[in-house]
Amino acid sequence: MRVLTVAAALAALAGAANAEDWIAVCFGQDSQYTQTVGGAGYFHVANGNGTYDTQKLVQNYYDGTIVCGIADPKAPLAMSEVAEVCADKVKNTVSVMTLADDVGKRITPQNARVYCTARVNVF
Repeated sequence: MRVLTVAAALAALAGAANAEDWIAVCFGQDSQYTQTVGGAGYFHVANGNGTYDTQKLVQNYYDGTIVCGIADPKAPLAMSEVAEVCADKVKNTVSVMTLADDVGKRITPQNARVYCTARVNVF
């Protein structure tokens, strides 16, 4: 029984080690989107005074080219207007869908507007 428990723990660690981490850093804006595929994401936006607002996200879309996260319903809203954030590694963009954009629309990457051009890295 103990061997099975150790084997299960090692399998879980191996799966976590294979998760992709996406980091998109905006050009011309002090903003960054990070997302772990199958895990948490964060959208950091500078306030202009040396502080940042950070919104925790939950992944809601992934196709190998684009990853998106929506505001985590269990986390406090740091940016009440942000509904979804996406990083596109082919177009090198970060896109954002706001709650105002969301009126009557299903949240999808196609509904998001380009927020910035970015350097998108996948690790």
